[in-house]
Amino acid sequence: MEQRFDVGTLIPEGYKAMFGVHSYVQGCGLDLGLLELVRLRVSQINGCAFCLAMHVPLARKAGLTEHQINLTAAWREAQVFNARERAALAWAEAVSVLVAQEVPDAAYAAVKAVFTPEEIANLTLCIGEINTWNRLMIASRTPPAL
Repeated sequence: MEQRFDVGTLIPEGYKAMFGVHSYVQGCGLDLGLLELVRLRVSQINGCAFCLAMHVPLARKAGLTEHQINLTAAWREAQVFNARERAALAWAEAVSVLVAQEVPDAAYAAVKAVFTPEEIANLTLCIGEINTWNRLMIASRTPPAL
């Protein structure tokens, strides 16, 4: 598939702004492995090859195990995720796939049980960030770096 356009070249200020959000999320205090786990799951949901190719090695570097990386798509059945990771994955799915334009109360209750309100806000920003990157890379047909 041929790349349609290069976001970084065409709108460098927009690209820079997205990196500003990314930099904030990276330094927000949440565990980098947790952030990468969320980015993997959202990129799987959205089918973003570019972001998956980028975040799998970053997940390894952040300390995720091969089992966690390999089983992210089937996290509900996998026993390799702790309570915070499971709540973050459920929240990521609920925020990314809006059913009837809402995030279910059950997903919020689960994330609220193991994260502070500030952590939930930062986690939600991470989810929004990766969803935006996914959409930029998919729409532009930016190929994964090999």
